[in-house]
Amino acid sequence: MKEILVLWSHADDPAIPPLVCPDTCRTVKEVVIDFQNARGTDKCRITFSEEILKGKKGNDSSLTIDGLPLEELVPLPDPSKYCGMACEGCGTGKKGEERSCSRIYEQIPESVLRLALSKALEKRITG
Repeated sequence: MKEILVLWSHADDPAIPPLVCPDTCRTVKEVVIDFQNARGTDKCRITFSEEILKGKKGNDSSLTIDGLPLEELVPLPDPSKYCGMACEGCGTGKKGEERSCSRIYEQIPESVLRLALSKALEKRITG
């Protein structure tokens, strides 16, 4: 049986709460378990794991699915095309540089997580 690993890597800080989807207030772990149970596929198992990054502090964290960053499975649109500000105004660029806005998820809606899981599952099954 193939396995897809959802890995949450985060700083070694006991004050960091579990990773939660802001739209449903469910933890990523709960969503992954629910997705796996709903799919009930014998071809692939989806599991959730946490990795503590020793020596890291603060909000250093990342979520990968089958080794890929979430943003690679479900890319964010380029905000520099829509925000109407020079990126120096929002702190992501310097005067005279080309716009380069951040394209990582600050929060992960459950629908985005489920879409990413579906894409990873399809990739894994079809090859």
